Amino acid sequence: MILMIIFLGITLLGIISIKLGNNYYNNFGDFLAIYGGISTTISSTCLIVSIIAIILSHATAPKVIQENKINYEGLCKRYEIAKSEYEDVSKSDVIADITAWNVQVYKVKYWTDNPWTSWYNPKEIADNLDYILLE
Repeated sequence: MILMIIFLGITLLGIISIKLGNNYYNNFGDFLAIYGGISTTISSTCLIVSIIAIILSHATAPKVIQENKINYEGLCKRYEIAKSEYEDVSKSDVIADITAWNVQVYKVKYWTDNPWTSWYNPKEIADNLDYILLE
């Protein structure tokens, strides 16, 4: 959210600089016009890329949620097997996979709650992720 506001602010400042630069007919006006053109171009490009990234991340949220549910259920099942007396898989592999899952869940929840990147991470995905508790 904050990144979008910054890009929008720089774009607006660049447009204002172009307008002011066109009103002055000296070196300062040329500097303002050039600065405005460069900053407007770069910041508006970043703004467009950010909007596309936000749209894509929210459009694919249901797919990501379903993939996460499948991974979660598979890891829980593997952990149940590893805890049983009939050990079909290596416990260390299961614990490593569960730890990697929990780290990934933490990252998604962290970036979703971060004001700098919250718009890029759909809250529905973070709300549908659960930690797997190791006993």
